[in-house]
Amino acid sequence: MTRKATTANQPDAEVEALKKEIEILKKDLLRLTETLGKVGEETIKSSVEDVKEKISAQIPEERLEQIEALKSQGEEAIEAIRQQQKEHPVGTLLLAAGIGFLLGKVLGGKS
Repeated sequence: MTRKATTANQPDAEVEALKKEIEILKKDLLRLTETLGKVGEETIKSSVEDVKEKISAQIPEERLEQIEALKSQGEEAIEAIRQQQKEHPVGTLLLAAGIGFLLGKVLGGKS
């Protein structure tokens, strides 16, 4: 009788051991996935930087300065729009709606 009780408990112990091993494998797989994601992200960033450097090397310095000036002007314009939006939210909303309405008419809105 004691032998049957011991044998009956053995499959339960094996099932529990397998469950623990599966949990460990899940955690390992999660860490592996995270690591691969980080490596892939770093590789992409590195590739993007390489492409930027190659393109920059082919563009004359004068053009790069013009591009940088335009970028700066764009950032200033965006900041001015944000400031206008904070100071006059209703006016900004009405202006955006009006522009959207006009663009709809010009670009083929049916009426």
